Amino acid sequence: MRVWTKIYRNNKIVGSHTAESLEQDQGLALLRCMEEICKKLDLAEPVWVSKHSRDLSVFRRTKLYPSDFMEPVSFDYCTVEIL
Repeated sequence: MRVWTKIYRNNKIVGSHTAESLEQDQGLALLRCMEEICKKLDLAEPVWVSKHSRDLSVFRRTKLYPSDFMEPVSFDYCTVEIL
């Protein structure tokens, strides 16, 4: 699984990173990718709710807002997309 995350501020991309995991379990692969992405982009891991999982399964992408993070973040939103 490959996951691409883009960070937006004022509707402009200010950061992005792609991570890949070879795990067979899709949930575990996504977790590993998000851990790598958050470490690389210096973000706290988001609170993952069922809406995010549903969006990923239907649209292969989801949008995370600052309210989805426990720590303050300096962006308007970020997208997580399965490639």
